[in-house]
Formats: sequence, structure tokens, C-alpha cells
Amino acid sequence: MNKRLKNSSMIKSLRFLVIIWSCLFTSQLSAQTSCDKLFSSGVKYQQTMTIVSQNKAITYFEKAKVCYDSQSKKDLCDQQIIACRNIIAQLSKKAQTPTPVATVPEKDVDSLSAKPILAEQKENKKDVQLSIDCTYLKFKGKGGEFKKAKIECNYPDWEITENPKWVNCSKNDGEIVVEAIKNPTKKERSGSIIIECGDKSVTLTIIQEKFKKFGVI
Repeated sequence: MNKRLKNSSMIKSLRFLVIIWSCLFTSQLSAQTSCDKLFSSGVKYQQTMTIVSQNKAITYFEKAKVCYDSQSKKDLCDQQIIACRNIIAQLSKKAQTPTPVATVPEKDVDSLSAKPILAEQKENKKDVQLSIDCTYLKFKGKGGEFKKAKIECNYPDWEITENPKWVNCSKNDGEIVVEAIKNPTKKERSGSIIIECGDKSVTLTIIQEKFKKFGVI
């Protein structure tokens, strides 16, 4: 009789522990899902190339960093924040650069109604749809590694307008091929590749680990 009572008590204790563990797991899973939603919101704002949107993205990435338990995900948030700040710096630089204007010989002024001619004019494109299938690519520090990102665009003449000096990238049938050269520094580094078409642009963050040297024992 006592043995049965002991067994019954043990079963109840185990059930109680299982219920507690299940509640904790569900709570943790829910928390991580909330963190992922914050991160996704940051990525969404990051894809819009305005200073206001990049600042909003940074806010979401900072919230996601506090929310995440995983150090690797916290590090990823840091890399995205760095990428946003790089984009802000590029946008600010563009805003300060005056639009070049072509000079017109005096004899031709009358025929052109004395209006300045823009040296560079982008072709007008309507309803440009541009997207990329990932937000970042991560490379090892040793270099010589190739990775691809798929580009979806309703115009074939999208182009890569900016990329870090330590990254080689090329356009190839609806995708870009990316290579990060060997990282000579002692720390992880990151940069941004910007793809544009008409008035639309998307950003691909490139993250490269520090170069790890393995000694012979």
C-alpha cells in the first residue's frame, strides 16, 4: 500500500515538473518569436533607402538585441545596426552632393531656351518592383568563399551601385555572386552591397568573421 502511495506521489511530482517545464518552454518560445518579429520589422524598414526609415530600423534592431537570449542573434542585430548607420552616412553624403549640370555654349543658349541640362538623367521607370531573397550573407575570414543572392526585379537593367572594397560581386542572370577576400584584421567586419533599379534600391549586408589562425601542436 505504501509502495503504491509512493509511486502515485512520484507520478504526480513528475507531472507537475513536466507542466512547469512545458510552461517555461512555451513562454521562452513565445519570447523568441516576439524577438524575431522585432528583427523582421527592422529588416523591413532597412530596405527603404531613407534616413528616417534607417533610424526606425535601428530602433527595432536595438529592441530585438535586448529581447534575444542568443549571443549570435545579438551579434547579428549589432551588424544590422552598423549596416543601417553606413547607409545613413551614404545617404547624407549624397544629399550634400550638388547635382552636376552640363554647361551650354553661349551660341546654343537661345535654341535651348536657356534651360540647364542635367549631365546625368535616370531613365524613368514606372512601378519598379525590386527585392532580394536574403538580408545578409556571412563569410569565413579565410576568403575564397563564394555565395549567391537572388534578385527579383521587373526590369532587367538593375545594377550593383555600391559594395565594400574587400568584396567582389557580379551580376549573373537574376542573381549576384559575392566573394569576400581574406580578412587581414583581428576582428569581424561588415559592409553593405546596394542594388538599384530606377528609384528603388535594396541592401545586402555582408558579414565576415575574423581570420582564425590554427597553430600546429
